[in-house]
Amino acid sequence: MYWKISDFVEEIKHLLKENKLHINTVDGWFKKLEEERIHYVSRTEDSNEKVYDSLDLELAAFIKKKRNEKWSLSAIFNEIKNEFELRPFPVQSDESTNVPQIVDVENLKERLMEELKVTFEEVAAAQSEEIKYHYESLLKQLPKPKSPEEEKEERFREMVVKRRVESRLEEEALNIWSTKPEEERFRRTGWFRKEEDLRARDRFVKEYIDTHFENTLREELGLPLDSVK
Repeated sequence: MYWKISDFVEEIKHLLKENKLHINTVDGWFKKLEEERIHYVSRTEDSNEKVYDSLDLELAAFIKKKRNEKWSLSAIFNEIKNEFELRPFPVQSDESTNVPQIVDVENLKERLMEELKVTFEEVAAAQSEEIKYHYESLLKQLPKPKSPEEEKEERFREMVVKRRVESRLEEEALNIWSTKPEEERFRRTGWFRKEEDLRARDRFVKEYIDTHFENTLREELGLPLDSVK
């Protein structure tokens, strides 16, 4: 069975269960195969129009699958040489090779523009897939958003740790305060009476907590200590 290019593309879509396949893309594959003298596409005798058969269908399906896997055309063509029994190019007679060839410039320009268009579309599609892949990879690396319950639990734990550190430092400060000389800790309230200077004590405790809070909190959380402190 033989197909013209439009029916051939529909046959590929049906075989691979794919809807997105442009006729210019398929035409470009086989033009490239011929340009690199890898595989020849059959022609009709009367109009010299390209027609495609089951071998061409196998090649097209192979190329499309590899393109979906992000293979380059050059890598696919190298693999094709090893995997398929390709159609050879017809042998030209000496008479035909000596006949001057008439170049259809307009047709050549049109072919070049089509091939460029196919190339740009394939490059754009590949870049789009690559950007999508990197974007999805970055999203996977981002931390999962915390639920309201998790945020409340975290704030609660922070408050507990902060209060534990403050209590620890307050106890240390009071112990140090109790070892200071009486003239620092007590104030005279009469000729024969003394009482503890609570304002001085509270000021000492506050300054002690302010000075040691950061490093004590770091120690509590298992973080490196600030060497400046």
